[in-house]
Amino acid sequence: MEWYWIVLIVLGGAAFLGALYVVVAAVVAKGTLKSATTPVAHTLDEAREFQSQYENVNYADYDTVWRKQSFEVDGTHGKVRGEVIFNPACGDRPKVAVICHGHTWNRINSLKYAAIFYKLGYHAVIYDHAYFGLSDGNFTSLGYYERYDLSSVLDYVRGIFGKDAMVVLHGESMGAVTVLCELSLRRDLAAVIADCAFSNTFVYYRELCVKATHLPGFPVVDISNVMSKRKYGYDFAKVNPIDDVRSSDVPVCFIHGAADKFISPSHSEDMYLASPSPDSELHIVPSAGHARSYHADPVGYERILTEFLSKTERRSQQGQNSD
Repeated sequence: MEWYWIVLIVLGGAAFLGALYVVVAAVVAKGTLKSATTPVAHTLDEAREFQSQYENVNYADYDTVWRKQSFEVDGTHGKVRGEVIFNPACGDRPKVAVICHGHTWNRINSLKYAAIFYKLGYHAVIYDHAYFGLSDGNFTSLGYYERYDLSSVLDYVRGIFGKDAMVVLHGESMGAVTVLCELSLRRDLAAVIADCAFSNTFVYYRELCVKATHLPGFPVVDISNVMSKRKYGYDFAKVNPIDDVRSSDVPVCFIHGAADKFISPSHSEDMYLASPSPDSELHIVPSAGHARSYHADPVGYERILTEFLSKTERRSQQGQNSD
């Protein structure tokens, strides 16, 4: 074969691979920022119907017992909307849990966790991330813009319950990434509970790319990031929860399903080791898949939260007394 045919074949192959990488990168970027099942598939009513049918969630207390107040705050891309659930059993010093749902869901997915906090004497705040539920927005960013929206929600919470209120955050999946990223923005948090978060966006997306496409994470994810920054202003390199954990002394309770094939438990394990707080905890739930730790063992999940929050409350009380 003549040398120029070899060159043409090599260049053609390189061009084909380059085009393939660009196409796949575009799909990866869109799948990340635009839900594979559009928000319409997860309206509040549809999420409620799904959880009633397949997860046996009981809405009796939410519908008839809990006193709720709707709210909206200014988010990065429009209004962020949610509800405050007031708990008459809360003591003189307010205890508030702000709960963040995962990708493709909305505030309805937070109700099972709100019920635990309510039982423990907490007011609960649930809301829809941008692009989901009743909130505004045309895309999601898995923690990049969501952390700023959460900060706006927390400002609203402080306005209701005061600067002395004990505020804890709970997040699942994308919500867990969001609450961990919040550690770099605020110092008025008593504790954080992160259920199945990833630790580093590039690391996670590259792992996911290999699983989903069987193509190398580099350069597909890197090309996706260029597209994401250009179109949405979302830079993967700026969402690394492990760095936020490392820079904060706020205790974090990491929960992760041992059978999670979507986000490896190693992400939570690495963040736990990086946390400087001696009160941080790590719980790997046997046989639980992604975002399924509560469903795999609801009694055990409630026990984890109860014991962790008991420590948090004692520490918070001691800090208040020393002031």
